[in-house]
Amino acid sequence: MQTNSNNILSQSLINLQEVDTPPTLRYIYTLRAESSRKTMEYTLNGFAKVLNISHHKLIPWEKLTDYHIAMVLNQLEENGLKDTRLNTYLTAIKRSATFANGMGRLPTDVLFRITQIQPRKGRSVSKARPLKSFEMSELFITNSPTLRDKRNNAMFALLVGCGLRCTELMTLSITAFEYKDNQDWIRFYGKGHVERRVPVNADTLRFVKEWELVREQLNITSDTLFVKMRRGDTFIDEPIQARSSVYRVVQNRCLQLGSKFMISPHDLRRTTATILYHAGVRISVIQDILGHADSKTTQRYIQKDDNLLIDAIKKVSLP
Repeated sequence: MQTNSNNILSQSLINLQEVDTPPTLRYIYTLRAESSRKTMEYTLNGFAKVLNISHHKLIPWEKLTDYHIAMVLNQLEENGLKDTRLNTYLTAIKRSATFANGMGRLPTDVLFRITQIQPRKGRSVSKARPLKSFEMSELFITNSPTLRDKRNNAMFALLVGCGLRCTELMTLSITAFEYKDNQDWIRFYGKGHVERRVPVNADTLRFVKEWELVREQLNITSDTLFVKMRRGDTFIDEPIQARSSVYRVVQNRCLQLGSKFMISPHDLRRTTATILYHAGVRISVIQDILGHADSKTTQRYIQKDDNLLIDAIKKVSLP
């Protein structure tokens, strides 16, 4: 029986090798996070569109050169794409080109020249930023009688209080919370399906408990903590499925405040990092809380405080 199983496995592997999977799909399949796969598929289809090709699977890698890649990037830049988005295109193209080379569809010298194309570097100032203290206080409507505000308060609390990503917030289970060693925690799978365990402080937990009470009153049965909502205070007993929905929740709260400030959900993660950094928390600890694979990513989330720079430079004494 074991021999038959091995034969079936070897045959399936041989068949897999015989399938002429396009280089772009081979690259996309290596990405663990579903959101990353969707982003790169959309990006590679954009690359194909500039080449006047209907789909990324049809890109003729045998005919491409580094000149074509450079011209595509220039065209995208003329169309108004910012440096960060252009760099996403360049990453997708380089990784796909590597697979094309491995399949014998792109010469090694061409691959080398493509990999030598340098990413764009910071010609524009990012609008992303952490919240200021007065914005934090206005973001939460603590005495609102509406069920919508109670749900949204809990969402904001987990985004900034625990540094969750949108996808992590949307998929957070009602059973994710645990109490251990005199501390409340949430346990969930983050980006790349990597398990994360983040402590929850009392302020964050208070907003979550208020929303959990609403869930009980409405007899919501969804396994996810947060559910969809129609206009008014009518809830739908279904999980939130699109990151754009979380984005709209944050934007609508800003509009509700008279557009005193406009932020994105990811700005709340940046706020988490900045608050912790200025509280003296080590970068490595902040990295663990946010679930970053690289500490350099964490450092980009932190906004430096000019007052700290001023206080520091005053301590430099000259003879």
